Amino acid sequence: MVYKTIIGLLLAVSAYADIVTFTGGTVHMAGGDTAVTDGTQLYGNVSYYEEGDFYLQYNSPSPFGQYVGTYYGQGNDVIHGHWDDGLESIEIARSDNEQFTLKYFSLTSNTEVGGGAATGNENIFIQGYAGGVAITDSYRIPSDDWGGSFNDVILPNVFTNVDKVLISGEGAYCFGMDSFAFDEASFEELLTGNEVELEP
Repeated sequence: MVYKTIIGLLLAVSAYADIVTFTGGTVHMAGGDTAVTDGTQLYGNVSYYEEGDFYLQYNSPSPFGQYVGTYYGQGNDVIHGHWDDGLESIEIARSDNEQFTLKYFSLTSNTEVGGGAATGNENIFIQGYAGGVAITDSYRIPSDDWGGSFNDVILPNVFTNVDKVLISGEGAYCFGMDSFAFDEASFEELLTGNEVELEP
C-alpha cells in the first residue's frame, strides 16, 4: 500500500515537472543577475528562463522589452516579449539538448497594439526543429488581445521528437505565454475552454 502511494506521488511529480508555469524557476538577466520567480515580481532585461528540464531563451541584439514574472499584474507569472524592441525569436529547448514533445501552452498576448486589442495583422509563427533542420510546418499563432484573456493552444502531433521550438515573426508589438506542457504532462487541468487554432 505504501509502495503504491509512493509510486503514485512520483508519477504525479514527474508529470507536473513537464509543465513550465514560470513560477519557481530561475530568471537569467542580461547583466548576469539571477532570480527565482514566486508570483510577486516582474523581471526585465531577461536573457533566458530555466524551469525543470527546460529553458526559454530570448534571441535578440538587446535585452530590452524581455520579461518574465507578473507582467499583467495578476499575480501570475508569464513570459512576455516586445518585438518592436528588437526581439527576433524565442527559443524553447531542454537544458540537456535531448528531444521532447511540446503539447500545449497558454497564449496571453499577440497584438499589434501595445496594451490593446489585436488587429489580425500579427504574423507570429511557431516551428519545430531537430538537428538544426525544421521538421514541422511553420504554424501561425492566432492574434490575441493584450493580457488577461488566456487562450489554449494545443499543438499538433508533429511537435514530437523535436530538440528545439522557435517562435518568431513580425507585425506584432508584443507576445506573451504561460503554462507550457511537455512530454508526459497532462495539461487538461490547464484548459480554460478558449481553444484557438494554429494555421500551417
